[in-house]
Amino acid sequence: MSEAVVARTIGIDFIYLDILFIIIWVSFLIKRKYWTPIKWGLLGWIIYIFVDYVYWYLITQTRHYTGPLDPFLFFLWFCISPGFVQFSYVIVLFEKRNKNELIFWTMLFYIGWTLVSVGSQLLPLNDIIIEVYRDMNVENQRLNELIMVLVNIIIAAALYYKKKLRLEDILYLFLVGTLVEFGLEFTLSVSGIRQEQGGWSLITMLVNTLIEFNLGIILMYLLWVPFKIRKHGKYYFQLSFRDLKNIKTDFDAIASLSRNRNINDKQMRNYSKLYKLRDFLSDLEYYAKTYNIKPIESELELKLKQYWIR
Repeated sequence: MSEAVVARTIGIDFIYLDILFIIIWVSFLIKRKYWTPIKWGLLGWIIYIFVDYVYWYLITQTRHYTGPLDPFLFFLWFCISPGFVQFSYVIVLFEKRNKNELIFWTMLFYIGWTLVSVGSQLLPLNDIIIEVYRDMNVENQRLNELIMVLVNIIIAAALYYKKKLRLEDILYLFLVGTLVEFGLEFTLSVSGIRQEQGGWSLITMLVNTLIEFNLGIILMYLLWVPFKIRKHGKYYFQLSFRDLKNIKTDFDAIASLSRNRNINDKQMRNYSKLYKLRDFLSDLEYYAKTYNIKPIESELELKLKQYWIR
C-alpha cells in the first residue's frame, strides 16, 4: 500500500459489538426525546452510504473491501456507525444544552467506541477478518479535503465579521469537529484496527482528526440553524463558556422563554421530565441577571410550575 492508503482491519465480532453500542446510543437519544439529533443521524447515514459506498466503492473504486459479507450489507453497517453516531453526536453538541449534557454524551461517545474496539480484540467471538481501506492518492482526496477545511474557515471568518458568530462559537465548532473525528481515530488506533502499511501511523491519526469532519463543520452548523430557529422561534447566541458552571437545564430553552415569554406545551412537557423545577427556575433567574433581561412575570412562572405538578 502507498503512504496515502488508510486501512482498517476488523473481525466480525467488531460489528456485533458496534451494533450493540448503536442500540444503546439510540436508546439514550429516544429516552431524552432528542428527535433532531436522531433525524440528523439518519441523514448522516444516508450521506455516508452515498459517499462511501456509491461514490468511493462503486464509482471511483477508491474504497476497497475484502470480507465474507455481501458488500452492500457490509456498507450499510459500515456507514451507520460513523454516519448516524457521529452526526447525532455533533447535533447534541450543537444544541449545547448544559455542561453535564456535553460531558455525558462525550463520555458515552468515547467510552462506547473504545469498548467496542478493544472488546473486539479481546473477546474471541468471531475473528473472521474484514479489511477495508481507501486510497487517498486518487483524485487528490487529501488536497480536496484541505481546501474544504479552508472554505469552512473563510465562511467562519465572514460570519464573525458580520457578527453572526462570536469567536468562542467558531472555536467551539472546530473543537466539535476535532472531537468527533478524534473519537473515531483514537478508538481505532488504540485497538490496532487503524493501519497504514501494516502499522499504526500518528500522522494519519492527526491529519484525519484535524481535517475529516472539520471540512464541513461550519456548513453543517449553518444547515442546523433553521432547526434551532424553528424550535425556539429566533436565533440566539448559544451557551457561552461563562455560562457552563451555572446552566443546569437547556440554555436555548431558557433564552427563548426569557425573551419571547411564550410557552411551548410539547417542549415544556419534555423539559419537566428531564429537569428539576428548581434548576429550571434558577436558570431563568441567572439568564435574566446575566443578559439584562426582565425576569419572567409571576403569572408565567406559575404556569411553568404546573408542568412539574401534573
